[in-house]
Amino acid sequence: MPRVDEETRRERLNRILRLLLRHPLGLREVEIAQRMGLPRRTINDYLWSGELTSKIYKEGVLWFADPEAVSITLRPVELTPEQAVTLYLAARLLVKLHDKRNEQAETALMKLADAIRSDTDVGREVYQAVEELAQRPAESAYNKAFTTVVRGYIYKRKVWMVYKPLHGRPFECEFAPYLLEPSAIGYTVYAIGHSDPPGALRTRKIERIQEAKLTREHFEVSPDFPGLEILRSAWSIIFGEELVEVKLRFNPRAAERVKETRWHPSEQVEPTEDGGCIWTAQIADLTDITPWIRGWGADVEVLAPPELREKMMGEARRLARLYGWEVHRTHHEAVDYDDQRFHDIFGD
Repeated sequence: MPRVDEETRRERLNRILRLLLRHPLGLREVEIAQRMGLPRRTINDYLWSGELTSKIYKEGVLWFADPEAVSITLRPVELTPEQAVTLYLAARLLVKLHDKRNEQAETALMKLADAIRSDTDVGREVYQAVEELAQRPAESAYNKAFTTVVRGYIYKRKVWMVYKPLHGRPFECEFAPYLLEPSAIGYTVYAIGHSDPPGALRTRKIERIQEAKLTREHFEVSPDFPGLEILRSAWSIIFGEELVEVKLRFNPRAAERVKETRWHPSEQVEPTEDGGCIWTAQIADLTDITPWIRGWGADVEVLAPPELREKMMGEARRLARLYGWEVHRTHHEAVDYDDQRFHDIFGD
């Protein structure tokens, strides 16, 4: 058989690698030969060649591609200066949302800086973002969990993990990551997907994954999964089908700031006679929005739902005790405070 040129050889090796990547459950040698249209003996030589041994492996009669040894090459992208600045802003936001060191993110940002610095001076700031990210505390367990879940998401492979809920015991599950979503609450990344157990859609916070391994089991995203639309009614990450109407009254001091930003797709803002506003939105869950409400302090009053109003009233009473003020309540009337300063802080 005539010897093939080096370029043809490289192309064939790359085709074999891409073929195995498209078949995560593995292929037999004869199946690879059939799909490549080449003699089995030739395929055998390629499979055992030095160029592929670090990127593929064999178990039994099946050959697999190792996704950890494969890099994704992006096509050349031309950016306007404004688009380059947009990428810089995205890089800054990524740094702000990571409270731990993430070497994958550092490398990606450095490549981004190299790509855009020739046409603009933005690359210098992206390098600074990389340096800032590198100063974050390193946690090997987090980085391993992050990398494993991301690879499961990219290659549609299930992830075996040991997961510890916030108020629960660790448990094992196999998780199919359908969607990755960053969250400013907690400075973290969440994965949404199918978990078994319990055999249903669940959200997994990366920091709570104690162990993670990529399995060889391929998954398909459920046709019923709506993608990012699932988060449309969420405040941040917690989704659900049942919606709760949240109604807040902002005083004049905060109203202008509230109206500057669109906080939720469903929000409605109505001005009040005193210069404040009534803010209303349909939220899937109250957990994520509660810290945001707390952040406004005495500039906001919860009007609905009743359970959220009661919760915030309870927190106000605990704050009063924490700072040494006694709170007296009579027949559900307005609260009397022993110190006028408490009134100034917590409002009417």
